[in-house]
Amino acid sequence: MPSKKPASYEKEEAKINAASAAASKRSQGKKGKMKVKEQVVYAVGAFLCLLAVFLAVSGPKSRGGQSRLDAYVNDGVGDANDKSEGNFTAAASAFFNGWTYGDAKWGLSGVGVSNMIGISGAIQVCENDEGVEGGVIPPSYDARDNWPGCFGEVRDSGNCSASYAIAAADALASRFCIQDNAKYGSLRLSAQQILSCDKKSRGCKGGGVDSVWSYIQKKGLYPDECVPYAGVKEPACSKSMTTCTEEQKVKVLDHCVLTKEKSIKREIYNKGPVVAPIYLKSEYLVYSGGVYTPTENAETLFDAADQASMNAVMIVGWGKSQGTPYWWVRHSWGTGWGENGYARVATSTVVRDSYVITATPATEEAIKAAEIAKVEADKRKEERKKERAERDERIREQRAKMEADKATATEDNDLKDLDDDFDDDVDLKDVDVDLDDKDVTAEGKTEKKADTTDAPSPNAEA
Repeated sequence: MPSKKPASYEKEEAKINAASAAASKRSQGKKGKMKVKEQVVYAVGAFLCLLAVFLAVSGPKSRGGQSRLDAYVNDGVGDANDKSEGNFTAAASAFFNGWTYGDAKWGLSGVGVSNMIGISGAIQVCENDEGVEGGVIPPSYDARDNWPGCFGEVRDSGNCSASYAIAAADALASRFCIQDNAKYGSLRLSAQQILSCDKKSRGCKGGGVDSVWSYIQKKGLYPDECVPYAGVKEPACSKSMTTCTEEQKVKVLDHCVLTKEKSIKREIYNKGPVVAPIYLKSEYLVYSGGVYTPTENAETLFDAADQASMNAVMIVGWGKSQGTPYWWVRHSWGTGWGENGYARVATSTVVRDSYVITATPATEEAIKAAEIAKVEADKRKEERKKERAERDERIREQRAKMEADKATATEDNDLKDLDDDFDDDVDLKDVDVDLDDKDVTAEGKTEKKADTTDAPSPNAEA
Protein backbone atom coordinates (compact mmCIF):
# COMPACT_ATOMS: atom_id res chain seq x y z
CA MET A 1 0.00 0.00 0.00
CA PRO A 2 1.49 3.31 -1.08
CA SER A 3 2.44 5.74 1.63
CA LYS A 4 0.36 8.86 2.11
CA LYS A 5 1.90 12.16 0.87
CA PRO A 6 2.37 15.00 3.34
CA ALA A 7 -0.25 17.75 3.25
CA SER A 8 2.35 20.36 2.44
CA TYR A 9 3.53 18.40 -0.57
CA GLU A 10 -0.02 18.05 -1.87
CA LYS A 11 -0.51 21.79 -1.59
CA GLU A 12 2.63 22.50 -3.62
CA GLU A 13 1.63 19.99 -6.29
CA ALA A 14 -1.79 21.59 -6.53
CA LYS A 15 -0.20 25.04 -7.07
CA ILE A 16 2.08 23.65 -9.77
CA ASN A 17 -0.82 21.99 -11.57
CA ALA A 18 -2.90 25.17 -11.37
CA ALA A 19 -0.04 27.30 -12.75
CA SER A 20 0.54 24.82 -15.55
CA ALA A 21 -3.14 24.86 -16.48
CA ALA A 22 -3.20 28.64 -16.48
CA ALA A 23 -0.09 28.82 -18.69
CA SER A 24 -1.60 26.31 -21.08
CA LYS A 25 -4.78 28.38 -21.27
CA ARG A 26 -2.86 31.59 -21.96
CA SER A 27 -0.85 29.86 -24.67
CA GLN A 28 -3.97 28.64 -26.39
CA GLY A 29 -5.43 32.16 -26.27
CA LYS A 30 -2.34 33.67 -27.89
CA LYS A 31 -2.32 31.02 -30.63
CA GLY A 32 -5.95 31.80 -31.39
CA LYS A 33 -5.31 35.50 -31.66
CA MET A 34 -2.29 34.96 -33.94
CA LYS A 35 -4.34 32.67 -36.16
CA VAL A 36 -7.01 35.38 -36.55
CA LYS A 37 -4.37 37.98 -37.45
CA GLU A 38 -2.87 35.67 -40.08
CA GLN A 39 -6.30 35.11 -41.60
CA VAL A 40 -6.91 38.89 -41.80
CA VAL A 41 -3.53 39.46 -43.49
CA TYR A 42 -4.20 36.72 -46.05
CA ALA A 43 -7.66 38.14 -46.76
CA VAL A 44 -6.33 41.70 -47.29
CA GLY A 45 -3.55 40.42 -49.56
CA ALA A 46 -5.99 38.45 -51.66
CA PHE A 47 -8.26 41.49 -51.98
CA LEU A 48 -5.38 43.73 -53.13
CA CYS A 49 -4.31 41.16 -55.73
CA LEU A 50 -7.83 40.98 -57.10
CA LEU A 51 -8.05 44.81 -57.16
CA ALA A 52 -4.75 45.06 -59.08
CA VAL A 53 -5.95 42.56 -61.65
CA PHE A 54 -9.24 44.43 -61.98
CA LEU A 55 -7.50 47.78 -62.52
CA ALA A 56 -5.13 46.25 -65.05
CA VAL A 57 -7.91 45.03 -67.27
CA SER A 58 -10.32 47.89 -66.63
CA GLY A 59 -10.23 51.48 -67.95
CA PRO A 60 -12.24 53.04 -70.77
CA LYS A 61 -14.50 50.39 -72.20
CA SER A 62 -15.93 50.10 -75.67
CA ARG A 63 -19.00 48.12 -76.48
CA GLY A 64 -18.38 44.48 -75.79
CA GLY A 65 -16.56 45.23 -72.51
CA GLN A 66 -12.93 45.06 -73.74
CA SER A 67 -10.25 47.67 -73.08
CA ARG A 68 -10.39 50.65 -75.45
CA LEU A 69 -6.93 49.86 -76.81
CA ASP A 70 -8.13 46.34 -77.62
CA ALA A 71 -11.10 47.61 -79.61
CA TYR A 72 -10.84 47.40 -83.40
CA VAL A 73 -10.62 50.63 -85.36
CA ASN A 74 -13.13 49.54 -88.00
CA ASP A 75 -15.67 48.72 -85.29
CA GLY A 76 -16.06 52.47 -84.70
CA VAL A 77 -17.92 52.99 -87.98
CA GLY A 78 -21.39 52.91 -86.41
CA ASP A 79 -20.63 55.49 -83.72
CA ALA A 80 -18.93 57.80 -86.23
CA ASN A 81 -21.91 57.75 -88.59
CA ASP A 82 -24.33 58.34 -85.70
CA LYS A 83 -22.44 61.43 -84.53
CA SER A 84 -21.38 62.94 -87.86
CA GLU A 85 -24.79 64.60 -88.47
CA GLY A 86 -24.35 64.03 -92.19
CA ASN A 87 -21.18 66.11 -92.48
CA PHE A 88 -19.11 63.04 -93.38
CA THR A 89 -19.55 59.32 -93.76
CA ALA A 90 -17.62 56.50 -92.13
CA ALA A 91 -16.74 53.05 -93.41
CA ALA A 92 -14.27 50.26 -92.70
CA SER A 93 -11.03 50.50 -94.70
CA ALA A 94 -8.55 47.88 -95.83
CA PHE A 95 -5.64 49.79 -94.34
CA PHE A 96 -7.01 49.61 -90.78
CA ASN A 97 -8.44 46.13 -91.16
CA GLY A 98 -7.38 44.14 -88.10
CA TRP A 99 -5.92 47.22 -86.40
CA THR A 100 -6.84 47.91 -82.79
CA TYR A 101 -6.54 51.36 -81.24
CA GLY A 102 -3.48 49.96 -79.51
CA ASP A 103 -1.98 49.22 -82.93
CA ALA A 104 -2.79 52.78 -83.99
CA LYS A 105 -1.20 54.14 -80.80
CA TRP A 106 2.15 52.57 -81.66
CA GLY A 107 1.87 52.15 -85.43
CA LEU A 108 1.21 55.85 -86.10
CA SER A 109 3.54 57.12 -83.40
CA GLY A 110 6.50 59.50 -83.42
CA VAL A 111 5.49 62.09 -86.03
CA GLY A 112 5.81 65.70 -84.90
CA VAL A 113 7.11 69.21 -85.57
CA SER A 114 10.05 71.05 -84.03
CA ASN A 115 8.13 74.28 -83.23
CA MET A 116 11.43 76.15 -83.66
CA ILE A 117 10.43 78.63 -86.36
CA GLY A 118 12.79 81.56 -86.74
CA ILE A 119 15.56 80.24 -84.48
CA SER A 120 19.03 80.34 -86.02
CA GLY A 121 19.70 77.09 -87.86
CA ALA A 122 16.02 76.06 -87.78
CA ILE A 123 13.24 76.43 -90.33
CA GLN A 124 12.20 80.00 -91.16
CA VAL A 125 8.92 81.67 -92.09
CA CYS A 126 8.62 82.24 -95.86
CA GLU A 127 9.25 85.77 -97.10
CA ASN A 128 5.99 85.73 -99.08
CA ASP A 129 3.94 84.54 -96.10
CA GLU A 130 1.52 87.47 -96.23
CA GLY A 131 0.16 86.24 -99.57
CA VAL A 132 -0.84 89.71 -100.78
CA GLU A 133 0.70 89.41 -104.25
CA GLY A 134 0.04 87.17 -107.23
CA GLY A 135 -3.49 87.85 -108.44
CA VAL A 136 -6.92 86.53 -107.54
CA ILE A 137 -7.26 83.21 -105.68
CA PRO A 138 -10.16 81.05 -106.93
CA PRO A 139 -12.82 79.96 -104.39
CA SER A 140 -11.99 76.30 -105.05
CA TYR A 141 -9.00 74.54 -106.55
CA ASP A 142 -7.61 71.02 -106.93
CA ALA A 143 -4.10 70.69 -108.35
CA ARG A 144 -4.97 67.17 -109.58
CA ASP A 145 -7.40 68.65 -112.07
CA ASN A 146 -4.74 70.85 -113.67
CA TRP A 147 -1.87 68.37 -113.41
CA PRO A 148 -3.36 64.86 -113.34
CA GLY A 149 -0.09 63.22 -114.33
CA CYS A 150 1.81 64.80 -111.43
CA PHE A 151 0.10 62.80 -108.72
CA GLY A 152 0.89 59.11 -108.58
CA GLU A 153 -1.17 56.50 -106.78
CA VAL A 154 -1.63 57.02 -103.05
CA ARG A 155 0.90 54.93 -101.13
CA ASP A 156 0.19 52.37 -98.43
CA SER A 157 2.73 52.95 -95.64
CA GLY A 158 1.87 49.66 -93.94
CA ASN A 159 2.80 49.14 -90.32
CA CYS A 160 5.39 51.92 -90.47
CA SER A 161 5.04 55.47 -89.15
CA ALA A 162 6.41 56.95 -92.38
CA SER A 163 3.90 59.70 -93.21
CA TYR A 164 6.51 62.44 -92.63
CA ALA A 165 8.81 60.89 -95.27
CA ILE A 166 6.10 59.93 -97.77
CA ALA A 167 4.35 63.32 -97.68
CA ALA A 168 7.66 65.15 -98.23
CA ALA A 169 8.82 62.88 -101.08
CA ASP A 170 5.44 62.92 -102.86
CA ALA A 171 4.93 66.69 -102.51
CA LEU A 172 8.42 67.42 -103.86
CA ALA A 173 7.94 65.03 -106.80
CA SER A 174 4.63 66.72 -107.68
CA ARG A 175 6.23 70.17 -107.55
CA PHE A 176 9.06 69.07 -109.87
CA CYS A 177 6.44 67.67 -112.25
CA ILE A 178 4.33 70.85 -112.22
CA GLN A 179 7.25 73.22 -112.70
CA ASP A 180 9.00 71.21 -115.44
CA ASN A 181 6.50 68.72 -116.76
CA ALA A 182 8.50 67.84 -119.84
CA LYS A 183 11.46 66.62 -117.81
CA TYR A 184 9.84 65.38 -114.60
CA GLY A 185 6.40 64.29 -115.80
CA SER A 186 6.55 60.81 -114.26
CA LEU A 187 8.88 61.49 -111.33
CA ARG A 188 8.42 59.58 -108.08
CA LEU A 189 10.88 60.16 -105.26
CA SER A 190 12.20 57.76 -102.63
CA ALA A 191 10.65 58.02 -99.19
CA GLN A 192 12.66 54.95 -98.24
CA GLN A 193 15.91 56.88 -98.58
CA ILE A 194 14.67 59.20 -95.83
CA LEU A 195 13.59 56.29 -93.62
CA SER A 196 16.95 54.56 -93.99
CA CYS A 197 19.42 57.44 -94.15
CA ASP A 198 18.12 60.52 -92.32
CA LYS A 199 19.94 60.28 -88.99
CA LYS A 200 17.76 62.94 -87.35
CA SER A 201 14.63 60.91 -88.07
CA ARG A 202 13.73 57.54 -86.56
CA GLY A 203 12.78 55.54 -89.62
CA CYS A 204 9.50 53.66 -89.11
CA LYS A 205 9.25 55.10 -85.59
CA GLY A 206 8.50 58.57 -86.90
CA GLY A 207 10.24 61.85 -87.69
CA GLY A 208 9.81 65.59 -88.05
CA VAL A 209 7.33 66.98 -90.57
CA ASP A 210 9.52 70.10 -90.85
CA SER A 211 13.01 68.90 -89.90
CA VAL A 212 13.07 66.19 -92.62
CA TRP A 213 13.41 68.97 -95.21
CA SER A 214 16.87 69.89 -93.92
CA TYR A 215 18.04 66.40 -94.88
CA ILE A 216 16.38 66.63 -98.31
CA GLN A 217 17.92 70.03 -99.03
CA LYS A 218 21.37 68.85 -97.95
CA LYS A 219 21.43 65.36 -99.52
CA GLY A 220 18.78 65.37 -102.27
CA LEU A 221 16.50 62.41 -103.08
CA TYR A 222 16.85 59.47 -105.42
CA PRO A 223 13.99 58.49 -107.73
CA ASP A 224 11.74 55.87 -106.16
CA GLU A 225 13.04 53.07 -108.35
CA CYS A 226 16.57 53.61 -106.97
CA VAL A 227 15.53 52.92 -103.37
CA PRO A 228 12.01 51.37 -103.41
CA TYR A 229 9.73 51.57 -100.40
CA ALA A 230 10.28 48.71 -97.94
CA GLY A 231 8.67 50.03 -94.76
CA VAL A 232 9.56 48.05 -91.65
CA LYS A 233 11.98 45.97 -93.73
CA GLU A 234 13.99 49.11 -94.38
CA PRO A 235 17.51 48.47 -95.68
CA ALA A 236 20.51 49.91 -93.89
CA CYS A 237 21.84 53.14 -95.37
CA SER A 238 24.93 52.40 -97.46
CA LYS A 239 26.33 52.88 -100.93
CA SER A 240 25.31 49.35 -101.76
CA MET A 241 21.63 50.07 -101.16
CA THR A 242 21.33 51.36 -104.74
CA THR A 243 23.08 51.20 -108.08
CA CYS A 244 21.98 54.74 -108.95
CA THR A 245 24.46 57.61 -109.09
CA GLU A 246 24.45 60.92 -107.23
CA GLU A 247 23.64 62.69 -110.50
CA GLN A 248 20.23 61.01 -110.50
CA LYS A 249 19.21 62.74 -107.31
CA VAL A 250 17.00 65.83 -107.34
CA LYS A 251 17.50 68.61 -104.84
CA VAL A 252 15.80 71.48 -103.06
CA LEU A 253 16.98 75.08 -103.19
CA ASP A 254 15.23 76.17 -100.01
CA HIS A 255 12.30 75.39 -97.73
CA CYS A 256 10.22 77.42 -95.27
CA VAL A 257 6.97 77.61 -93.31
CA LEU A 258 3.74 79.27 -94.41
CA THR A 259 1.40 80.40 -91.65
CA LYS A 260 -1.39 82.29 -93.45
CA GLU A 261 -4.31 80.77 -95.36
CA LYS A 262 -3.98 83.09 -98.37
CA SER A 263 -0.27 82.43 -98.76
CA ILE A 264 -0.87 78.66 -98.54
CA LYS A 265 -3.53 78.78 -101.27
CA ARG A 266 -1.41 81.01 -103.48
CA GLU A 267 1.58 78.68 -103.10
CA ILE A 268 -0.49 75.62 -104.07
CA TYR A 269 -2.11 77.46 -106.97
CA ASN A 270 1.18 78.75 -108.40
CA LYS A 271 3.68 76.03 -107.55
CA GLY A 272 2.02 72.84 -106.32
CA PRO A 273 1.16 70.91 -103.14
CA VAL A 274 2.51 71.58 -99.67
CA VAL A 275 2.90 69.49 -96.51
CA ALA A 276 1.08 69.96 -93.20
CA PRO A 277 0.66 68.16 -89.86
CA ILE A 278 -2.76 66.75 -88.95
CA TYR A 279 -3.99 65.62 -85.52
CA LEU A 280 -5.76 62.27 -85.46
CA LYS A 281 -9.18 61.50 -83.96
CA SER A 282 -10.50 57.97 -83.56
CA GLU A 283 -13.48 58.70 -85.82
CA TYR A 284 -11.20 60.13 -88.52
CA LEU A 285 -9.58 56.72 -89.02
CA VAL A 286 -12.88 55.41 -90.47
CA TYR A 287 -13.63 58.50 -92.61
CA SER A 288 -14.87 57.57 -96.07
CA GLY A 289 -16.30 60.75 -97.62
CA GLY A 290 -17.79 64.22 -97.15
CA VAL A 291 -16.21 67.09 -95.23
CA TYR A 292 -14.70 65.86 -92.01
CA THR A 293 -15.51 68.09 -89.06
CA PRO A 294 -14.71 66.69 -85.60
CA THR A 295 -17.87 65.72 -83.76
CA GLU A 296 -18.64 66.88 -80.24
CA ASN A 297 -16.31 65.20 -77.73
CA ALA A 298 -14.41 63.48 -80.55
CA GLU A 299 -11.75 61.20 -79.08
CA THR A 300 -8.17 62.36 -79.62
CA LEU A 301 -5.65 59.59 -80.27
CA PHE A 302 -2.40 59.54 -78.30
CA ASP A 303 0.88 58.02 -79.41
CA ALA A 304 3.37 55.87 -77.52
CA ALA A 305 4.77 58.96 -75.77
CA ASP A 306 1.24 59.99 -74.72
CA GLN A 307 1.36 63.01 -77.04
CA ALA A 308 -1.53 63.88 -79.34
CA SER A 309 -1.06 61.58 -82.33
CA MET A 310 0.01 63.42 -85.49
CA ASN A 311 0.33 62.45 -89.16
CA ALA A 312 1.82 64.30 -92.15
CA VAL A 313 -0.41 65.01 -95.15
CA MET A 314 -0.05 66.69 -98.51
CA ILE A 315 -2.47 69.57 -99.20
CA VAL A 316 -3.43 69.63 -102.89
CA GLY A 317 -6.32 72.11 -102.92
CA TRP A 318 -9.31 73.64 -101.17
CA GLY A 319 -13.03 74.25 -101.56
CA LYS A 320 -16.32 74.82 -99.76
CA SER A 321 -19.30 72.51 -99.16
CA GLN A 322 -22.58 73.71 -97.68
CA GLY A 323 -20.81 76.75 -96.28
CA THR A 324 -17.93 74.79 -94.74
CA PRO A 325 -14.47 75.59 -96.16
CA TYR A 326 -12.10 72.64 -96.39
CA TRP A 327 -8.68 71.44 -97.49
CA TRP A 328 -8.06 68.55 -99.89
CA VAL A 329 -5.46 66.37 -98.14
CA ARG A 330 -3.67 63.20 -99.17
CA HIS A 331 -2.66 60.47 -96.71
CA SER A 332 -0.47 57.38 -97.10
CA TRP A 333 -3.14 54.87 -96.07
CA GLY A 334 -3.80 53.42 -99.52
CA THR A 335 -6.59 54.09 -102.01
CA GLY A 336 -9.11 52.07 -99.99
CA TRP A 337 -9.26 54.73 -97.27
CA GLY A 338 -11.31 57.92 -97.55
CA GLU A 339 -12.01 59.26 -101.04
CA ASN A 340 -9.44 57.18 -102.94
CA GLY A 341 -6.81 57.97 -100.33
CA TYR A 342 -7.77 61.64 -100.00
CA ALA A 343 -9.97 63.52 -97.55
CA ARG A 344 -11.77 66.83 -97.35
CA VAL A 345 -11.05 68.30 -93.93
CA ALA A 346 -12.70 71.45 -92.54
CA THR A 347 -10.17 74.28 -92.23
CA SER A 348 -8.97 75.36 -88.79
CA THR A 349 -9.88 72.01 -87.21
CA VAL A 350 -7.44 69.09 -87.19
CA VAL A 351 -5.09 70.21 -89.98
CA ARG A 352 -2.48 72.51 -88.47
CA ASP A 353 -2.75 75.08 -91.24
CA SER A 354 -0.60 77.61 -89.40
CA TYR A 355 2.48 75.38 -89.85
CA VAL A 356 2.65 74.40 -93.53
CA ILE A 357 5.96 73.48 -95.18
CA THR A 358 6.86 74.32 -98.76
CA ALA A 359 10.08 73.84 -100.74
CA THR A 360 11.57 75.11 -103.99
CA PRO A 361 12.58 72.25 -106.31
CA ALA A 362 15.94 72.74 -108.02
CA THR A 363 14.71 72.73 -111.62
CA GLU A 364 16.87 74.35 -114.31
CA GLU A 365 14.52 77.30 -114.47
CA ALA A 366 14.49 77.66 -110.68
CA ILE A 367 18.29 77.46 -110.53
CA LYS A 368 18.61 80.23 -113.15
CA ALA A 369 16.02 82.30 -111.33
CA ALA A 370 17.91 81.76 -108.07
CA GLU A 371 21.16 82.84 -109.71
CA ILE A 372 19.53 85.99 -111.09
CA ALA A 373 17.98 86.65 -107.71
CA LYS A 374 21.39 86.21 -106.08
CA VAL A 375 22.99 88.68 -108.50
CA GLU A 376 20.19 91.16 -107.82
CA ALA A 377 20.49 90.54 -104.08
CA ASP A 378 24.26 91.11 -104.23
CA LYS A 379 23.66 94.27 -106.27
CA ARG A 380 21.15 95.53 -103.71
CA LYS A 381 23.61 94.63 -100.99
CA GLU A 382 26.35 96.68 -102.67
CA GLU A 383 23.92 99.56 -103.22
CA ARG A 384 22.94 99.47 -99.55
CA LYS A 385 26.62 99.33 -98.64
CA LYS A 386 27.32 102.37 -100.84
CA GLU A 387 24.31 104.19 -99.42
CA ARG A 388 25.52 103.48 -95.91
CA ALA A 389 29.02 104.74 -96.80
CA GLU A 390 27.56 107.94 -98.31
CA ARG A 391 25.31 108.39 -95.32
CA ASP A 392 28.23 107.89 -92.95
CA GLU A 393 30.25 110.47 -94.92
CA ARG A 394 27.39 112.97 -94.72
CA ILE A 395 27.16 112.33 -91.01
CA ARG A 396 30.92 112.92 -90.62
CA GLU A 397 30.71 116.17 -92.62
CA GLN A 398 27.76 117.35 -90.57
CA ARG A 399 29.56 116.51 -87.36
CA ALA A 400 32.70 118.30 -88.58
CA LYS A 401 30.66 121.39 -89.51
CA MET A 402 28.92 121.29 -86.15
CA GLU A 403 32.28 121.05 -84.40
CA ALA A 404 33.64 123.95 -86.49
CA ASP A 405 30.54 126.08 -85.79
CA LYS A 406 30.82 125.22 -82.15
CA ALA A 407 34.51 126.19 -82.11
CA THR A 408 33.76 129.52 -83.91
CA ALA A 409 30.94 130.25 -81.51
CA THR A 410 33.23 129.51 -78.60
CA GLU A 411 35.94 131.85 -80.01
CA ASP A 412 33.43 134.67 -80.55
CA ASN A 413 32.17 134.25 -77.03
CA ASP A 414 35.74 134.34 -75.71
CA LEU A 415 36.48 137.62 -77.63
CA LYS A 416 33.27 139.14 -76.41
CA ASP A 417 34.12 138.17 -72.87
CA LEU A 418 37.62 139.72 -73.35
CA ASP A 419 36.13 143.01 -74.57
CA ASP A 420 33.73 143.04 -71.65
CA ASP A 421 36.60 142.44 -69.26
CA PHE A 422 38.66 145.27 -70.87
CA ASP A 423 35.74 147.69 -70.63
CA ASP A 424 35.38 146.74 -67.00
CA ASP A 425 39.12 147.31 -66.29
CA VAL A 426 39.72 150.55 -68.32
CA ASP A 427 37.10 153.28 -68.24
CA LEU A 428 37.92 156.13 -70.66
CA LYS A 429 36.07 158.53 -68.42
CA ASP A 430 38.73 157.99 -65.84
CA VAL A 431 41.64 158.91 -68.22
CA ASP A 432 42.80 162.57 -67.43
CA VAL A 433 43.90 163.81 -70.83
CA ASP A 434 43.18 167.44 -71.85
CA LEU A 435 43.47 167.65 -75.57
CA ASP A 436 43.05 171.42 -75.34
CA ASP A 437 46.49 171.63 -73.78
CA LYS A 438 48.14 170.37 -76.89
CA ASP A 439 48.37 171.48 -80.48
CA VAL A 440 48.69 169.08 -83.27
CA THR A 441 51.31 170.00 -85.85
CA ALA A 442 51.27 169.24 -89.49
CA GLU A 443 53.59 166.42 -88.78
CA GLY A 444 51.07 165.02 -86.40
CA LYS A 445 53.09 165.97 -83.31
CA THR A 446 51.68 167.84 -80.40
CA GLU A 447 53.16 170.96 -78.87
CA LYS A 448 52.36 172.51 -75.62
CA LYS A 449 50.46 175.78 -76.00
CA ALA A 450 51.64 178.90 -74.22
CA ASP A 451 49.91 179.62 -71.03
CA THR A 452 48.50 183.17 -71.52
CA THR A 453 46.44 183.25 -68.50
CA ASP A 454 48.84 185.19 -66.34
CA ALA A 455 51.56 186.26 -68.83
CA PRO A 456 51.84 189.98 -69.37
CA SER A 457 51.19 191.58 -72.74
CA PRO A 458 54.21 192.89 -74.57
CA ASN A 459 52.58 196.34 -74.69
CA ALA A 460 51.87 196.44 -71.05
CA GLU A 461 53.37 199.03 -68.92
CA ALA A 462 56.32 198.01 -66.91
